[in-house]
Amino acid sequence: MKIKKILVDSLQEAIDITKSTYGDKATIMSTKIVKAKKWLFFSTNKLEVTIGIADSEDFQKEFSKEKELYSEIENIKSTLKDVVEVVKSTKQEQKTPPPITQVQPQNNEDFSLRAMNLATKLINAGVDQDIARKILEDSCGFDITIGRLDLKYEDDYQSLIEGLSKNISLKAINFSKNILSILALVGPTGVGKTTTIAKLAYMYKSQGFRTGVITLDSYRTGAVQQLQSYVSLLEMPLRVADTPTRLRECVGELSSLDIIFIDTAGRSQYDSVRLKELKHYLENVPSLEIALTVSTTTDERIILDSARRFSELGISSIIFTKLDETLYPGCVLNACIKANLPVSFLTFGQKVPNDIELANYENLANILLRGLS
Repeated sequence: MKIKKILVDSLQEAIDITKSTYGDKATIMSTKIVKAKKWLFFSTNKLEVTIGIADSEDFQKEFSKEKELYSEIENIKSTLKDVVEVVKSTKQEQKTPPPITQVQPQNNEDFSLRAMNLATKLINAGVDQDIARKILEDSCGFDITIGRLDLKYEDDYQSLIEGLSKNISLKAINFSKNILSILALVGPTGVGKTTTIAKLAYMYKSQGFRTGVITLDSYRTGAVQQLQSYVSLLEMPLRVADTPTRLRECVGELSSLDIIFIDTAGRSQYDSVRLKELKHYLENVPSLEIALTVSTTTDERIILDSARRFSELGISSIIFTKLDETLYPGCVLNACIKANLPVSFLTFGQKVPNDIELANYENLANILLRGLS
């Protein structure tokens, strides 16, 4: 295989040049932003593109492999047809919420009417009854006048913050401008890791941190290009690592930065081989924090199973995505308490660089009570 490097203004220009000059035998292997001289004393940003050009024999071998691969994919598609239908029907059921009922914790004679109304809101938001009762108890104080537990503050919001602070752990990932920090996002396919990486990178870049991104997701079609489009707009470096050794090399190349975010390919929590492969990638990366990324539109049992199976990677917190799409945000509380993990970030949509917040008790309370009053 021959290697060529070209300087272009955009990824689309690189694709056009590659196709017109080298044909189907060529593929874009990597990209990076470099400084190029424009005039005597001036320079401009250019995209350096590395192109791999296969010789005729290599091309025929690769073509044969692709034909075999497509044949296998077609077989898998037919096998998974029934599974897809089940998933579609499950999603349709989730779109139609059951009617809200006044579910109340047991022994409600211990609580005032105001407290019971708050408990009802929590349970209707998807919080388990036992967890709702514990949070309610910590949101209340004993009122001598009525002889029952009553909310500590005049409004539900402030009282709920009090209860949440005693039951839910938060993870403040402290980044420093003096010491290199690395945060890797892991989790199942389709939970929004790549979009969340872009949001995080911008959030901290806007705070004055020097940020960069490494992606391990070089297999999914368009994954690198999607991330490249984000980081190009944010003017930050991107590296692609397809082996554990290359990952460590990329960390070394970006070691002058303050924060490196690592985007990993989606892994099924049931694929033990892939999980071990990912562990091999990450186990020797210095100063590494690992956050499990899960979607709040996922069944709570699957979230908990993901937390259990990904725990072998050494996850230290959970990032919850797609809170704008769920009818039951109470799964955040249930998952944190049952998995015994703190929550670090919350995301609310697809807008980059917006729609992300550091988790705190105020926004958790707001999410649980929003639209349920």
